[in-house]
Amino acid sequence: MKRYWYAALGLMACGAAQAAATDVEMHLVTGQGIGQDIGNVVISETPYGLLFTPSLKALPAGVHGFHVHEKGSCEPGMKAGKAVAALAAGGHFDPQKTGKHLGPYADGHLGDLPAIYVTADGMANYPV
Repeated sequence: MKRYWYAALGLMACGAAQAAATDVEMHLVTGQGIGQDIGNVVISETPYGLLFTPSLKALPAGVHGFHVHEKGSCEPGMKAGKAVAALAAGGHFDPQKTGKHLGPYADGHLGDLPAIYVTADGMANYPV
């Protein structure tokens, strides 16, 4: 009977590990630094890969590119003598060093995600 308990506990632990999620705060950025809080994105594991669920506000309506960058800093940096917003984040996430910007459904880098849709009232809530 103990053996089945351990198996059940192991299965529950696996389920809990798969259900783990990371909540990432999101802010507007400019060449002067990190600005207004605009919400968060919850990153969770699914059997099909990572799911990014935005809960964002105060954005311009429309379809916008959505990316994961190499580094977890959105501080500005200097390029050619000019302050550039979020330059400290580095390039798009590319662990295989493909150097290819082919979108989320091709064989390029892994930093390209499907675009997010922002409603007329500035909200983005659709998971990708």
